[in-house]
Amino acid sequence: MTQKHHNYRNDHRSDSQKQKSHAQKLGKKLAKQLRPWHRRLGIFCALFIMLMAISGVVINHSNHLSIDSAPVQQAWLLDYYGITSPNKLDIYQTQPLSIASTDNLVWVQHNLAVEADSPIKGILTLDKMILAVDSNHLYMLSKEGELMEKQDASMGLPRGIQEIGYDGQVWLKAQGGYYMADDQLIEWTKAMPFVPIPWSQGLNTQTAQLESGRVSLLARSSNLTWERVILDIHSGRFFGSLGPWFMDLVALSLIIMAISGIYLWVQGRPKKKTRVSRY
Repeated sequence: MTQKHHNYRNDHRSDSQKQKSHAQKLGKKLAKQLRPWHRRLGIFCALFIMLMAISGVVINHSNHLSIDSAPVQQAWLLDYYGITSPNKLDIYQTQPLSIASTDNLVWVQHNLAVEADSPIKGILTLDKMILAVDSNHLYMLSKEGELMEKQDASMGLPRGIQEIGYDGQVWLKAQGGYYMADDQLIEWTKAMPFVPIPWSQGLNTQTAQLESGRVSLLARSSNLTWERVILDIHSGRFFGSLGPWFMDLVALSLIIMAISGIYLWVQGRPKKKTRVSRY
């Protein structure tokens, strides 16, 4: 090999090493700049992954944790979901039992007892039972709030019920007139009362007004469970219209973190020593 050719190879190798050294310096500089951002993205993604993992575990065990039936009673969260107060709320009794109605729901001792087919028209409290009516049904409840019987037109109940009252006998004011029940509440006879009937109506006392606030919150809570909230958080729907954008941001962050992680790993590998040829 001639001296000229040998010098050419040495010069070419020197230029190649300089270029490689320059690329390594650029790589190290880029790695130095990427490393803090990689950490920040890692923390952000870790928080999100923890949230997804925790909410996923809770959803999988919702039955055991009873969150599938646990109502949300935080007013701010109900407001966030746009759940408003009932249109119609009446307190019929506060002592010894709390008895109330909200729209088509009947509440006994702050527990949901009946979900009627239409708005409740009135509630009576008798010695051994509670009677509630909507437009076409009579609901018989125990004092514990358990539904014992439900009557409709097929059992002789008048249609188009407007009010329920009691003067020693149970009366109904319906579309077809006035109806009086027998002692067993089985037969309904059309009749005309001789004296005004004390129709069922909500209380208008200070105690009833205080009770209405609690019942209103219960009625709102019946429309939202913790399972629904956690499902919405897990899917991103909790964040409303920003939810899909938030999910895209997290996905993009994970992609960037994966790419930067691979790059930092490559840059951090020990370099193989190159052998210098001797001639």
